[in-house]
Amino acid sequence: MTATTTAATAAGPRPGPVAVRPARWRLLHVFVSAAVVSLPLLRPSGPGNSGLVDLALLAAMLAGTVRASALALPVRLPYALPVGLAMAAGAVAATVNGGQAGVVWRGTVALAQDLFVFAWAAVIATIGRDHRVLDVLCRAWAYSATGWAALMIIGELAGVPWLSGITERDGIRASLTLGDPNLAASYFVCALLVMRAARRPRRTWARRLACAVVVTAVLLTLSNGGILAMLVATALGGLFALARRRGATVTLAAAAVLALGAITVVSTADVTGWVDRTEQSSPWIRDSLGREAESSGSRSTVAAETARLWLETPHPFGIGPASTEATLRAGQAPYVKEAHDDYLAAVLERGALGGIALALLVAAVAVRARRISAADGVGPQHRVVVPRPELLAAAAVAIGLSGFIYEVLHFRHVWALLGLIAALELSGRRR
Repeated sequence: MTATTTAATAAGPRPGPVAVRPARWRLLHVFVSAAVVSLPLLRPSGPGNSGLVDLALLAAMLAGTVRASALALPVRLPYALPVGLAMAAGAVAATVNGGQAGVVWRGTVALAQDLFVFAWAAVIATIGRDHRVLDVLCRAWAYSATGWAALMIIGELAGVPWLSGITERDGIRASLTLGDPNLAASYFVCALLVMRAARRPRRTWARRLACAVVVTAVLLTLSNGGILAMLVATALGGLFALARRRGATVTLAAAAVLALGAITVVSTADVTGWVDRTEQSSPWIRDSLGREAESSGSRSTVAAETARLWLETPHPFGIGPASTEATLRAGQAPYVKEAHDDYLAAVLERGALGGIALALLVAAVAVRARRISAADGVGPQHRVVVPRPELLAAAAVAIGLSGFIYEVLHFRHVWALLGLIAALELSGRRR
């Protein structure tokens, strides 16, 4: 027996790695990847706007919960206060208006959706304390979004409606399997910002090519709101990075120049006249910029109708979650639609308490976005996974602006982004 063997025997057996943990890791990685890859699979849809993606999300949440329990990880519940307050406001509104047809059922579905997307974000924040899980999530998001965008482009070029998501109702606007061009644009914009924040793919030329594919997909949706959100997020990402490197003075000067340039272009360019001259000969212009006047008019009408409903409501508790369209129809309103505005919907459907809950949610996201944008706001291992977290903050601002155009708080990818932001902020807080 050698001296080395004798010393090892005297010291006792060395503790080897637990065999179960790598298997659990691999299983968790598979479930998280499958959930992120499945985010666009919303059609065909089931009851309560459920889809195939929800099965994948449930599996990922279950796997994440099991792993957190096995390793005694502290459960993270970011945004618990605003979400809990919003659910309480929805329950109160549904109870107060319970005598009206369908209010309780719609309220129950809406509250279940609130709890589901919140749990999805909470699981990401909990298991994301380990940078390896977050790396898997970011890679899956970046690569799958590129693949989905490529499939949508192929469907558009090959004239395959079920793949491109083009329907007669939306003209030539593509939506893949998400069922709505605005929703598709929001998904691809979030994916683009995650891709750039995580620098996936790592090779510059491959990342630029992937970004070009995703940007093309955003353009094919012909979503004015999505394209505007992409431009705003890109500009904000540059300003946030500039603030970290050069300070607030230089950043404010650059922001002033950008704002002045945008105001100059909007005030001097005759966009309306050019659209009127070209929309008849170009379906692309007709279904994008050509819809702006109609979309603005319909949004103004919906805002006026929702404001009238709010004023006519005899109590401050709201008309009930997801009840705007049904209430307008029952009142024989001239224009019947959902609110298409998170801020109006929160106050109208869930009352003053719902408005406070939404304000708290915006504040919570803003605080976390500000922290991860700081130079030392993210832990070192997580910084390797997401080298440019300020782009996620820019994505959060773009989502907040999109909330004025359509309701984004029930989008699954939005809560995945919020969970990712929370995980990064928690990594910096531990330091």
